[in-house]
Amino acid sequence: MKISSRSNGRSMLIVLGLTSAAALMSGGAAFAVEGQEGVKTTPVLTTDSTDLKWQDIGDLPPGAKVAVLAQSGNWSVARVKFPPHYVVPPHSHPNAEAVWLISGQVGFGFGDKLDKTGPWLKPGAFFALQPGGMHYVWTGDEGGIIDVQVSAPGGITFANPADAPKKK
Repeated sequence: MKISSRSNGRSMLIVLGLTSAAALMSGGAAFAVEGQEGVKTTPVLTTDSTDLKWQDIGDLPPGAKVAVLAQSGNWSVARVKFPPHYVVPPHSHPNAEAVWLISGQVGFGFGDKLDKTGPWLKPGAFFALQPGGMHYVWTGDEGGIIDVQVSAPGGITFANPADAPKKK
């Protein structure tokens, strides 16, 4: 994994402050928080669970999908599925994120220039990203699945504005 000197030590990973926005807008299951009124326990969810409601992510290039696993207040946990040979160009989010690699062949890099020479990560890898940390993601032959915990506000800013998907 290559960390760009331009990242100014603003650590790590990953996608989808937009996941925050998608998660907060799409509803989904609540998370159990003791003593918090109106919050309930989620069912056990696996990657292939029929209870997952996969949706397109409009703020990313076509192909990525998101399913909300849990949310409460201003935070959410979302599962994100990337197809094989997918790239999320260099971008940042206004919020902090915690990311776990669940399965697949995924590479992550840091900085404002895409460089896919870093190693493939193994399931179980974890990263935390500070607000504003520039990063990117790519997948290999298997695609990949990550879990992302974010808090509002969500959003995404691409290093190169031309990389932002065109809105319909």
